[in-house]
Amino acid sequence: MEDKFVLFSNQHFITMGIGFFSCILLVFLGFFTEKKAAFAKIIAIIVLGVKIAELSFRHYYYRETVAQLLPLHLCPIVIILSIFMMFFHSEVLFQPVYFWSIGAFFAILMPDIRDGMSNFASQSFFITHFFILFSTVYAFVHFRFRPTKSGFIYSFLMLVILAFIMYFINNRLGTNYLYVNHPPVTKSLVDFMGPWPYYIFSLAGIDIAISFFMYLPFRRNKKSKYGSWRSY
Repeated sequence: MEDKFVLFSNQHFITMGIGFFSCILLVFLGFFTEKKAAFAKIIAIIVLGVKIAELSFRHYYYRETVAQLLPLHLCPIVIILSIFMMFFHSEVLFQPVYFWSIGAFFAILMPDIRDGMSNFASQSFFITHFFILFSTVYAFVHFRFRPTKSGFIYSFLMLVILAFIMYFINNRLGTNYLYVNHPPVTKSLVDFMGPWPYYIFSLAGIDIAISFFMYLPFRRNKKSKYGSWRSY
């Protein structure tokens, strides 16, 4: 029997439950080791291996081209930043990871995958997206990183610059990374935000609003004054 992914099915809810439980468990395990940075590196290396294996799998199983496999959509970019953040204990990288992690949350709720959880690509999709959420919480709890006003600003500016660059990359490769060249082919919330290019401005406004609310609880923290990486 063919295993196809069905949105909000029992399989979907079970997968989300396992994912959120695993994130909480791994963050909790961090309290039981003095080598918190080393623990973060191990998880980051494992996720990097999973992602590389997924790309190879999609290339041979789905026959996706190299151009289609480039990690240039927002979530793959955040996965890379999360891996580097965890590996190098970087508060600078924590800023975009934190503000962009909401994209991973929505991707988990409404995943753009075709096959069920018996398929490795689908398994990797959830593993890597839950890693974004895990790394954000882990860095917040154990590295004591906090979002800042400057982080809020440069995270948005980085996104604008990425979108600008991606427009020309898409024209060159015939792709649609970050959906800046045209709306997604499948049904999505973008359909309610107007035609191209107006929906891009709508998405930018939504990003500013969500990021501001994510920053709001920490608006008085002008500078992070937490433990050095040497203590780990």
